[in-house]
Amino acid sequence: MKKINTGKPNILLITTGGTITMVHDEKTGSLAPAQSSDELIMHFPEVKKIAHITKKELFNIDSTNIQLNHWQKIASAIYDSYADYDGFVITHGTDTLAYTAAALSFMLQNLKKPVILTGSQMPLGEIGSDARNNFINSFIAATKDINEVAILFGEKIIRGTRAKKISAFHLNAFESVNEKPIGEVGLVIKLFDHRRMPCRKKLTVESNFNKNVFLLKMFPSISPRIFDKIIEMGYEGIVIEGFGAGNIPTNENSILPGIERAIARNIAVVIGTQCLLGEVDLNLYEVGMKAAKIGAIAAFDMTLETTLCKLMYALGKSGDLKEIKKIMKTDICGEIKMPSR
Repeated sequence: MKKINTGKPNILLITTGGTITMVHDEKTGSLAPAQSSDELIMHFPEVKKIAHITKKELFNIDSTNIQLNHWQKIASAIYDSYADYDGFVITHGTDTLAYTAAALSFMLQNLKKPVILTGSQMPLGEIGSDARNNFINSFIAATKDINEVAILFGEKIIRGTRAKKISAFHLNAFESVNEKPIGEVGLVIKLFDHRRMPCRKKLTVESNFNKNVFLLKMFPSISPRIFDKIIEMGYEGIVIEGFGAGNIPTNENSILPGIERAIARNIAVVIGTQCLLGEVDLNLYEVGMKAAKIGAIAAFDMTLETTLCKLMYALGKSGDLKEIKKIMKTDICGEIKMPSR
């Protein structure tokens, strides 16, 4: 497609479903995706004043059904049309929005244009819905100097690898974790200096993710035998949601032998934290130090969603545990800062 010269920015709207496109089923009363991209524009004609908009409906699903292949389709759609547009807006359900934003951040490398994801807590037809503001403001953001994947939701513009959904009911449902937002929405959109600058390199798509990753949450009295099942099922990576600074049980019901068995089978083990804020430091407590000594990798200050997606990315790049550890410790798209101590 040849780039259209209208005197306004050219924005590609990619729709994937989610609450923003949902309507109530008259029989069950439940919400299900139904509205098309044309209907979105019809509800919010103001966006036509902001940009020349081209619509692309990739799929129309509840975001709880998002899979790796959906992320790959979104990344491919942006890559294939990258030269024709000045920015991209993606509508998406909120439940897995942080996962998709993180995944796209690793897939779309060397961005020089905005890729803005948004959605809503309430369907667009509901009284008091947040769909209008989020949708319109996303198009404004897509015309700004943003050179990365970001989520616009409520009053915040959040780096794709720093976002987490913190509320199922509040309209400001997302928070920027361990870093302030890259922008804020008020009477105007204000951007902050720590956003990423344009990259001189050509856009590349790194979509060869390995989805054989298991997420394991620590809790008191967890059985170490779970590792035998994980190994048996053929997983190639494990993300452990540890306590506090990445701590794990090491006395009764110690999971250290399980981690050791996994690593011996060339399974990458990354330890994150159940805490919303702060960083993993496996050298802070003896229980964490024991895990580090046998080869566990610290997630540092990455969100759970980002840690999971980054491990999929790393496993797609290499099967060597040393190389995977190097990738996990490298800042690729603003997702990580090394420990402060």
